[in-house]
Amino acid sequence: MKTTTCLFFAIPLFAAVLQGQIVGSLAGQITDIDTHQPLVGANVILEGTTLGAAADAQGKFRIVNIPVGSYTVRVMMMGYKAQARANVHVVPQRETILNIALEPTVLEVEGVTVTAGFFERAKDAMVSTRTVNIEEIRSDPVGAYDILRMMQALPSVSSDADQTNEIIIRGGHPGENLFIMDHLEIPYPNHFSNQGLGGGPVTTVNTAFIDRIDFYAGAFSARYGDKLSSVMDVTLREGRRSRHLAEFNLNMSGAGLLVEGPITDKGSYLAALNRSFLDLVIRQTGLMAVPQYWTAQAKVAYDLDHRRKLLFNFLGGIDAIVIEEEGTPQTRGAENVDFGSNQYTLGLTYKDLFSQNGHFLLSLGQSRTRFDVDVYKILANSERNDYFNKDDVEIETTLKGDWFYKLNPSLELGSGFNLKHVVLDYLDSYAGEPLVLYGYAPDSLTMPEVVSREYFNDHIFHNPRAVVVPFDTLLDGNPWSRTYQPSFLKIGFYGQVRWQPQARLALILGGRIEHMEFTGAANFSPRLSISYSLTDKLKLNASAGRYYQSPYYDQLFSGGVKTDSLKNFYADQGVLGLEYLLREDVRATLEIYGKTYDDMVIPHASTTRDTSDDFGSWVNAGAGHSYGVEFFIQKKFSSHWYGTLSYSKSVAEGIDPRYPGEDKTYPWDYDFGDVMSLIGGYKIRYMDYDWYRRMKDKFWFGMFSWLPFWPADEFEASFRARYVGGRPYTPRIYNHNVRRWYTYGDQEWNTERFGHYFRFDIMLLQRFYFKKMNLVAFWDIMNVFNRDNPWDWQYYEDGTREMVLQFKTFPIGGVTLEF
Repeated sequence: MKTTTCLFFAIPLFAAVLQGQIVGSLAGQITDIDTHQPLVGANVILEGTTLGAAADAQGKFRIVNIPVGSYTVRVMMMGYKAQARANVHVVPQRETILNIALEPTVLEVEGVTVTAGFFERAKDAMVSTRTVNIEEIRSDPVGAYDILRMMQALPSVSSDADQTNEIIIRGGHPGENLFIMDHLEIPYPNHFSNQGLGGGPVTTVNTAFIDRIDFYAGAFSARYGDKLSSVMDVTLREGRRSRHLAEFNLNMSGAGLLVEGPITDKGSYLAALNRSFLDLVIRQTGLMAVPQYWTAQAKVAYDLDHRRKLLFNFLGGIDAIVIEEEGTPQTRGAENVDFGSNQYTLGLTYKDLFSQNGHFLLSLGQSRTRFDVDVYKILANSERNDYFNKDDVEIETTLKGDWFYKLNPSLELGSGFNLKHVVLDYLDSYAGEPLVLYGYAPDSLTMPEVVSREYFNDHIFHNPRAVVVPFDTLLDGNPWSRTYQPSFLKIGFYGQVRWQPQARLALILGGRIEHMEFTGAANFSPRLSISYSLTDKLKLNASAGRYYQSPYYDQLFSGGVKTDSLKNFYADQGVLGLEYLLREDVRATLEIYGKTYDDMVIPHASTTRDTSDDFGSWVNAGAGHSYGVEFFIQKKFSSHWYGTLSYSKSVAEGIDPRYPGEDKTYPWDYDFGDVMSLIGGYKIRYMDYDWYRRMKDKFWFGMFSWLPFWPADEFEASFRARYVGGRPYTPRIYNHNVRRWYTYGDQEWNTERFGHYFRFDIMLLQRFYFKKMNLVAFWDIMNVFNRDNPWDWQYYEDGTREMVLQFKTFPIGGVTLEF
């Protein structure tokens, strides 16, 4: 924290003070949301001013000499729904880029009025969606600009713990979420990812690259496949083409540099490099488990002509951490773990506006991820004794295409394909942990012997004088190893029709075919969405379909057992909801949903009450369901404030596979029950006050601008309150004879629950506009009330257990310097 504080203090001393009016410019492109065609003549207006512009033949516009600050921008064109974008920041020394896609109107009938709105529609979305832009991300009080954590403000969207941003959707499971960036699939969008799942503590995507995010929390269209629960489709901005610019950022997670600028007169570049420095800070506190990571990201855009474009993207990360004698739930009971991973995704995308009525996207990309994990014991001579080693490489090379064509204003066709070549290179070994029989004595004067549970509880447990002696080795620990290098294809095709026969009614009908060569599984997924406008402000929306997902790669060959007979598991989903526009900046939704899972991949040992069964094989024997009701109301930023309120009541249950034919259910691991989030924020434009402008001219102003509550040109305060019901768990039973904790095959599952979760966060955001640079600073205090939110039990070999907590009060700060 000292480094950040010093920077807040020092940077303003180098800044030129405000003299006269500082101005900036706004530029961008207006397009049709369906055809991606430029909208010639679209009007762009800055609300509250007389400034505006009309889009040219390429749909581009530019407005100059705009006083710096934040504005609401409105875009209007005949035949399209007007669109408003709030909180657009115009800054000096750089051109603010604003791209907006307008939604066409089809027919006009009595009772249906087309009005301007702040809520932008995601492509092919009718239920359970949210679209956000970069300013909304920066204002989110979760802090650290994490786009995955931001989505937890939606109803029925939660996470396993504060320590990971893996999202859980509607009672589902980790690993059911698809992440797409500029038409490229990113299998692991986080540092320190869990293999097969994708979640981690820190996202790798640089939020300064983001232009728009479309998030689908279920029941999405046939365009997306091989995932059950959600889709996050991220559109990246292009580098500025007016001049070369740089940006430096520093916060508690690390430091980074971003550069951008033109490439001749036809293209642009955007590149960033970030490095964590927690290893330089946290070690001073005495903690040993310090994460280290690097992130690199780049995008190059090049116009072949005004209708064809090439996009190149790269995203890479390197992670490392050593955890010794600091067992946490993330280490799965192992006290000593040496974890390392590296990953990259790169790809080239070709975009062709082949007609006034359609466009085509073709991408060729590759993702490579390596997991290098050693689990070990520390011997008496301080040497490491590895008993588990993982060196796994997963490579996906993907050719992906999407084609859209509008036959007429009310009918659109879409189709596409996804050809993925997968190469796995697994080198894993497990030496086994021998099962040892122990004897006990209450003191050194008594001969150790095997004792009963009652004797252990009465004379050994919590007895500092007790003697523990290994008597015999019962089992060798079932050692195994695997060297596995398969390659196979995964193929997907889809087609869909969007039809709007009248202004009140819209339908999307689609289907998707998927095939996995390794297992031979082939499936067809039908999808249907309907939206009907009851009035000009009230809509009835519905969506249903079947969604398939292939087994995780690690499940195809686990524990030395090949499992190529696995089928794709699936979920049938249905959503019915009402959407009401209270005002152009306030929208409320009420939805009910149901999901039925089947053929889920689970360990064979989970299908029997025999605890000696082999845990290395996997079978399609899991099933369950979830259902619930969700309420969400959002006010976009206007009149100085914004806010959201979400609440969900849900049930998520599995069918116990140990009792075939009985349909005996148990609470699923993420059956939270009640989830509620409340977010609010207020902005003060001190730059509008004469007293502030006079004070900013003083020489001493910069010396105090690092203080959290110090006035800024624009000062924003926000908060988030979040409640989550207690997560269920199965208590472990201690076997004192072998000094291990077990979950036995005849135990009921998830019979107990952790305490509920509640966290209150606040964030202060300051913007300073100077002639030669811009400064954005934030202060974020997580868990303000320092509440003890349970994470999981940590079990110890002496028979004790300790509750591991999620984040306590954790203040962080950061600064971005644009020059």
